[in-house]
Amino acid sequence: MNVSTVQPVFKLELNHKVNPGIVTLAKYDGTHACLTASAGYDKIIIHHPHVGAISGRAQRSENHREISELNLSQAVIALAAGPLRPDTNRDILLIGSPTQILAYDVHDNSDLFFKEAPDGVNVIVAGSFGKYTKTLAIVGGNSSVLGLTWEGNEAFWNVVGGKVTAMITFDFDRDGESELIVGSEDSFIRVLKDNQFVAEIAETGPVVCLSVISDVRFAYGLANGTIGIYEDGVRLWRVKSKQNAISLQWSGEALACCWSNGRVDWRDGSSGRVLRRVQMRASAAAMLLADYRALGTPDLVCVSVRGEVLGYSPTQESSGFNDTTKNPATEEDRLAITELLNKKQALMLELQHYEANAASAVMPDLEDDRPTTAMPTNTRLQVAVVHSLDEGCLNLAISTNNETIVRAALILAEGIFESGETLARHPPLSQIRPILHVPLHPPRDVPVDVHIKALVGYPNSEQYHIFEMTKQLPRFAMYTMNYNATNRINYNSSYVTFQITERLQRICIWANQNFLLENELELNSEDAKEFHVNLTCLRDQSTLDMNFNVDGNVKITTSDMRLAGDLVQSLAVFLNLTDLKSTANFVEAEKKLREEMENASQAGEMRSRLAAETAERAQLITALLPAAQDAASYDLKEMLNRYKEVVMLNEELIAACHVRRATQEHAVASLKTLHTILQQAARLRVGKYSKAVVSASRNAVKENNVEALIKIIQVGESL
Repeated sequence: MNVSTVQPVFKLELNHKVNPGIVTLAKYDGTHACLTASAGYDKIIIHHPHVGAISGRAQRSENHREISELNLSQAVIALAAGPLRPDTNRDILLIGSPTQILAYDVHDNSDLFFKEAPDGVNVIVAGSFGKYTKTLAIVGGNSSVLGLTWEGNEAFWNVVGGKVTAMITFDFDRDGESELIVGSEDSFIRVLKDNQFVAEIAETGPVVCLSVISDVRFAYGLANGTIGIYEDGVRLWRVKSKQNAISLQWSGEALACCWSNGRVDWRDGSSGRVLRRVQMRASAAAMLLADYRALGTPDLVCVSVRGEVLGYSPTQESSGFNDTTKNPATEEDRLAITELLNKKQALMLELQHYEANAASAVMPDLEDDRPTTAMPTNTRLQVAVVHSLDEGCLNLAISTNNETIVRAALILAEGIFESGETLARHPPLSQIRPILHVPLHPPRDVPVDVHIKALVGYPNSEQYHIFEMTKQLPRFAMYTMNYNATNRINYNSSYVTFQITERLQRICIWANQNFLLENELELNSEDAKEFHVNLTCLRDQSTLDMNFNVDGNVKITTSDMRLAGDLVQSLAVFLNLTDLKSTANFVEAEKKLREEMENASQAGEMRSRLAAETAERAQLITALLPAAQDAASYDLKEMLNRYKEVVMLNEELIAACHVRRATQEHAVASLKTLHTILQQAARLRVGKYSKAVVSASRNAVKENNVEALIKIIQVGESL
């Protein structure tokens, strides 16, 4: 890999510090690209190399003649731009503050709309998808996504399980219409189609960036340093780094990744192998694609936190060499040679092991008649997963089929281990047993592939054989059969019921595929009238009871509404159900919903009262300062009294500011919990009935109608 292969085609200095992640490129006149970035708490800079000075609120910077500064009264959290107005192709600047969205027409110096966002603003994109054919301002909040038209009217709204951190529009299902891909802090990538989530992908960490590659591929980056590519909904590859990815862009037939430390990698789209690399002089703030030189081809524009901007040509990237390189194939040859040398070294080491095994087989140890390294050719690795109700986990048991032992094991799995994705089990010699146990604690109900690499040999061996095996854990592996009838739960507690038309044999197959069972479930007879399953959760010892009748009536009894929704969605996918209506009763969720609605209402009232008090104190300070200045000419004692009052009012303003901040944080937490409950209620239904829950919930939240929300959770609509 050559670090100096790619040279920038242009460099420039903004002479301003840039906030990471809050950068966009826009064509405010419809033709020329302008770099727009947040350069402080409430300041935005616009670099316009191809147009004249921008008039209006933006003032020309004293440090750079091609930069205009736009000062706001609130913190800048997110920036985006797009042609929102249908009557022009000019881009409109979208500015997100902690609780507000501003759509500003830079060219005409006018505001399109100014909208409150009670759920907060984390990320903004401008785009269209599904039935929303016109460009929308799509806002990702703490637990919801909101679509706004160019006039500020709400086009759609939906709840998300976690804080929204990344969004793109992409044709996920290849039906000719784009969907909204939403990455969130709860480690899920969700697909929103016509205001209904149709798919979700579980990842190993919070999603920080998404990028479209082609008609079938998109790239993703996680907060734990993982980046990868999905093709048709299936992960093509992934790699992990110690740094965090700031941005991903497809440029020059390669995936360009900009890391937080200022490194930029170009990777092969099929394997993730690094093709070339450059290092910026400072930490990275953003990386975007734009025709910044107005030549008709987009450049890869990299921006550092110090305001350095570097542009790389896609033609130069794809060729892999620059003007100073005479032999473009040198780097590929060096990589091929290195790979062959590594293979040669591995084969020679393996040959040495075989020779040592043969020698030990001919001359066994004098104190022990067993060979120290040679093993029977029929040695097999045996793996089993069993439930441990006392320890509240799954036990992965690893052993062999003969007298050999498992000296050590390396377990690779996604989202199971707190310290990462890998766990090494290496007991001391005094604690070696025929079976090696590894505890597993899956925190979420998602299918997991557990990759096992074990060192197998004899206790006194010096060399070990490596055995590899993959064990798949089903989605609901943390639930074990409850054979004690006295532990069954009360049928009058929390439950969800629905009607399906499916044979009990198919339900039995679904249960065997999605639960980890010692013995496969079977019907008592072919003419059985019902199929009943009672399980216990290893995480909290709660009970899950599922009853399927031959007439199609299904009742799932559990206190966890999230689990009930996961079961409904899993069953709907297995049975290929497009629409499913259900009736639910979750007392604890309804009680929590009432509390959060009350908290949100009180927080709103307190916020309004504090805002009024703050305005009143600010007016008093405005009046006292001139009075104190006037009193300085005739009465020093009066002047001191006035300044003392100003200081006291200022302290009260600071205290009120802290109270307002705590109130806002409390309101955001309440809304997030509320939206999580509403999302779980929507997952109790499928298709149009799930979509109806979201629409009805939005109206009930706007009207602050708690009873309507309770009714929506119970029957799926407000009657």
